[in-house]
This record gives sequence, C-alpha cells and structure tokens, in this order.
Amino acid sequence: MINVKKFNFLGGRIIKTGIAVFLTALICQAIGWPYMLAVITAIVTIEPTAADSIKKAFIRFPASAIGAAFAMLYTFLLGVTPLTYMLVAISTIISCYKLRLHAGTLVATLTGVAMLTIVHDHYFISFLIRLATTSIG
Repeated sequence: MINVKKFNFLGGRIIKTGIAVFLTALICQAIGWPYMLAVITAIVTIEPTAADSIKKAFIRFPASAIGAAFAMLYTFLLGVTPLTYMLVAISTIISCYKLRLHAGTLVATLTGVAMLTIVHDHYFISFLIRLATTSIG
C-alpha cells in the first residue's frame, strides 16, 4: 500500500510574509513611494520570529544604506553601466564585511544594484526614500 503524505503549505511564516508584503506595499502606496524595493526587503528579511526580524533589521538597515549610497555615488559618477553594477556590488560587499554587517550583505547588495535602474536624478532624495522604504519593509 502506498502511503500518501498530506502537504501543509500554509504555515505561520508564510502568513507572516504575506501580511508583511501586503502592509509594506499598502503603506508605500499610500505615501506615494515606489514599493518594489520595500517589498523585496520585507521578503528577504523575514525571520522565524518577529523579534528575530527586528534584531536583524538593526543590522540590515545600515547595510542597505551603504548599498544605496554606493548606487547613488556610482550612478552619479558613471551612469548606469555594467561597470557601475560591478562597483556597487563589490563596494557594498567589502564595506559590509569590513563593518561586520554580515547579515545585511545580501539585502544591501540587492538594494544597491536594484536602485541603479530606478534612479536617474534627485540622488539624495532617492537615497532618503530608499532608506524610508527599507524601514517600512
């Protein structure tokens, strides 16, 4: 006899992720800010418990600021080129490593390279909005 196992796909972490993504997008939409990067942050920063997510946020926030800053700097200096993507990625990874922000390296690098395609002017304002959307996410 074949033993068929039931799969339970809906769990607490999945529900928490769904709620986090929905609320993040809803808040950003209400403010009028782009919510794609905030939603990505909400997804990649989910931890098993809310307390763990908040603890990691204190590492990921400054790391994301570093990635966003490098994105703005290199976009201003070089425009959006393959070289810019490389410089943002390696500069962010090296900085996070040197500052011991290991838990934030992935989010920071994703933030930096994702920002390259959406920012073409108003660099400082874009940087501040990205930090705010990271906080929301």
